Amino acid sequence: DQGIYIDLGMDSIFNNIIFGFGLAILILILFLKDLRPTAVVAVSIPISLVTAVVCMFFSGVTLNIISLSGLALGIGMLVDNSIVVIENIYRLRSLGYDVKEASIQGAGEVAGAIVASTMTTVCVFLPIVFTEGITRQLFVDMGLTIAYSLLASLVIALTVVPAMASMTLKKTKEQKEGRFFRALVRIYEKTLSGALKVKPVVLGAVLVLLVGSIALAYTNGTAFMSDMDSTQLTVSVQLADDATLDQTRELTDQVVEAIMSIEEVQNVGAMTSSSGLSMMGGGGNASTNSTTVYVVTREDKKRNNEEIADTIRELTAGLDAEIKIDTSSMDMSAMGGSGISIQVRGRELDELQRIAGEVAAIVESVEGTAEVSDGLEDADEELRITIDRDEAVHYGLTVAQVYSQIYGRLAEAGSATTLVAADKDYNVYVMSGSDMELTRELVKGLEISGKDENGEEAVLRLEDIADFEAAASLTSINRQDQSRYVSVSASIANGYNVGLVSGEVEKKLADYEVPAGYRLVFTGENEMINDAMEQMMLMLVLAIAFMYLIMVAQFQSLKSPFIIMFTIPLAFTGGFLGLFLSGSEISVIAMIGFVMLAGIIVNNGIVLIDYMNQLRESGMEKRAAILEAGRTRLRPVLMTALTTILALSTMVFSNDMGSEMAKPMAVVTIGGLLYGTLLTLIVIPCVYDLFNRKG
Repeated sequence: DQGIYIDLGMDSIFNNIIFGFGLAILILILFLKDLRPTAVVAVSIPISLVTAVVCMFFSGVTLNIISLSGLALGIGMLVDNSIVVIENIYRLRSLGYDVKEASIQGAGEVAGAIVASTMTTVCVFLPIVFTEGITRQLFVDMGLTIAYSLLASLVIALTVVPAMASMTLKKTKEQKEGRFFRALVRIYEKTLSGALKVKPVVLGAVLVLLVGSIALAYTNGTAFMSDMDSTQLTVSVQLADDATLDQTRELTDQVVEAIMSIEEVQNVGAMTSSSGLSMMGGGGNASTNSTTVYVVTREDKKRNNEEIADTIRELTAGLDAEIKIDTSSMDMSAMGGSGISIQVRGRELDELQRIAGEVAAIVESVEGTAEVSDGLEDADEELRITIDRDEAVHYGLTVAQVYSQIYGRLAEAGSATTLVAADKDYNVYVMSGSDMELTRELVKGLEISGKDENGEEAVLRLEDIADFEAAASLTSINRQDQSRYVSVSASIANGYNVGLVSGEVEKKLADYEVPAGYRLVFTGENEMINDAMEQMMLMLVLAIAFMYLIMVAQFQSLKSPFIIMFTIPLAFTGGFLGLFLSGSEISVIAMIGFVMLAGIIVNNGIVLIDYMNQLRESGMEKRAAILEAGRTRLRPVLMTALTTILALSTMVFSNDMGSEMAKPMAVVTIGGLLYGTLLTLIVIPCVYDLFNRKG
């Protein structure tokens, strides 16, 4: 019952949302040290979530693992706008402003910055419209839910928060910054002053770290989607071709008993079938030598499916059958396809079979490949009849005439008509009563009608004018792009990465000389990953272009947005380091994390640069404005980053079922925010100083 699996996945995400909410509020209390402004900000989360769910309903987005992951990812960002507004109102109150004036002016001062920062985060999901295939299907729901919740949080930050602040902040505690925070500000000011003196060194070091982090992340390999755990495994049992149904049943019972002895296993069911349709009740050919065993595990199991699969392999090692185990037949990681697949394309079937055999041998020699197939396991034996044209001419026969006579003898009876009865239709077959079952020996002795040298009717045996040979024959001829092909496939052995193994296979096959008129086409999981990555790169480039245009509109300048764009490579460095340190592959899900990160990290730059410009417009000297803006904006920047990081940390450390899907996104976002926020506070002022020559 897949409903169980869906419920488990949903529960996992709901837990992440609740814990994320709790941790975000905890950060606010630590920084603001006052329950009233914290309560004002906390209100923005539930209102934003409810608004997002209402918008989901009207746009036809269902509550699924992808859309709810969007809400869980957005939970830490929902307070960002409210934090910036309340922090500014609180600052003005402590400067002696009247509560109403502080609320209006406080919201007004940062309105432009938070509108721009929200729009940049939302617009990174807009390019999903321009992608296609599975990438689009997967992430439209996520993009919409994040956009809905963030837009709702923006409206709340500019309306509900100032309104509530004007009522709750009538009395304000004098904001005394703690000893720790004062020390942090002093360290930051010294570091920033030092960095401004050695700007080229700072920028050079940042570039080296970016290149190094990408190289390190690629050592973990690539994947379409992280492997996910579910409550179901499928075990296929294959006996020798001549095995009887009784022998198959007996051996399958032994497999079932072995599986049932495992503590985590709840139910086991087995059926014999060679057709996928029959599993779904659609009939199909029964097979006497293979069975499919379905294993349902307990929800509270201690080990994951891969570990249970290893135990099944150990318990069934001595049995006289080939046993394959699929651990991801039920979850979303099954969408990524499996392993390596190479199409050998060309014309001649014999040559295709020969090349496929050689390619399969090369693939098998690569470490990390398993269950290599040259596509010929199911080949039948065929009898090839080669007509001796010179001999056939003696009897006035062409190859076509000989063929038509043989075909007439070999053709099976066809349906001549159909009798329609009330309950059933009956096909009526017509065949000659003198026909007999033909063996290969009898085919050789088939009598063929021809003409002798005098032009009179003559009867001869087929073997008089033909040669016979047995050969392997494909059960079906596959075509792609008007070319015939044979598929060579391989799965990836446990503990190996599909991207790294595929890369090795491609390297080895690059040295293989394919005959003229034939070619190798890679169509496996790695190609699917590469296609999806291309779509994600397109999405990222468009997202950055949209963000730049939004910031140009806000700053009325080309220079300030250009400076803010330097935050993106900083964040990506952190994201790649996060993937490397957590041992995660570069997957399509992780790439969505990078797209989202680009939208989040620029917010810190916007808030910082916006305040620097405001201070300089009011007459402050450039270097002083940079230091003052850094000092003033340090707290809201750290608060917004920490709420998002802590809210996402529940997804990284969660072991609930289904949590694996969003984990790479959370790892990328946390790594990018940690590294990116710290360096934004240093690097962006350096870049600002570099590009603004006038004091």
